[in-house]
Amino acid sequence: MRIWDCHCHCYGGETGEQVLQHMDQAGIDRINLFSEPPGDHTTGQATREEVRAAIDHIAAIQAVDPERIFGLIRANPRAPGMVEEIERGLVDKGLRGVKLLPDHWSPCDELLFPIYEKMRELNKPIQFHSGILYGNGDSSRFCRPVLYEALVNFPGLKFSLAHVGWPWVDECIAVFGRFRAASDYQLDGCQMWIDTSRGTPDAWREDALRKAIPFCSTKRLMFGVDASAATLAQRAPEHIAKDLALLRNVIGVSPEQMEDFFWGACESFWA
Repeated sequence: MRIWDCHCHCYGGETGEQVLQHMDQAGIDRINLFSEPPGDHTTGQATREEVRAAIDHIAAIQAVDPERIFGLIRANPRAPGMVEEIERGLVDKGLRGVKLLPDHWSPCDELLFPIYEKMRELNKPIQFHSGILYGNGDSSRFCRPVLYEALVNFPGLKFSLAHVGWPWVDECIAVFGRFRAASDYQLDGCQMWIDTSRGTPDAWREDALRKAIPFCSTKRLMFGVDASAATLAQRAPEHIAKDLALLRNVIGVSPEQMEDFFWGACESFWA
């Protein structure tokens, strides 16, 4: 079975060859790989030079095998020239999309609107963090799934919310319903995907997927590990095995739904 990991991080210094080696060791066929966060994540400050260096790094990694490595720009909306650097990365460097992690700014803030407009203009998607965040102070208050309802004002802009919004799983699923309704309940026209990389601990995982599968369809649920490139080989086999067992033996999804979950949903996100 093909595995597409929709959620993996760079932290600087990785090479494309190293990433491919880690993927092969992990049993991952294709990956969405986020660039290192530019600047100082504790203050939210980044220079344009730091943003550009992070973009050039992820572009060099992707260039080693763009069929397997889909590079995304970790954007900092406060950084000078961010919109222009996003366009340079996506158009000139061939990167695939943008990763945004709200940290003392909200996805409904007008600060983000120029990025949304540029992404819609370029027809490129955004992968958002959502849910509680253990590593960045109190930034989880900016990542509640309901805050992403603001993207309904940008029809046609594809985006995903990570971790099924845990612990706000029901809220994340309800937000998906809001965007499905905005598309006249046509799944193909819905802007939103859900990145199921674990925020949900094992004790909550079954409940989250039992709710999300019938309401959202496996066609909109993307498998993810949430590792770094360096820890992928250690973490991915466990996550794959657990989700395979849960979907196949406990929830009881069809082979077609399994293919959607581990590959097809992510493929449609980039279509």
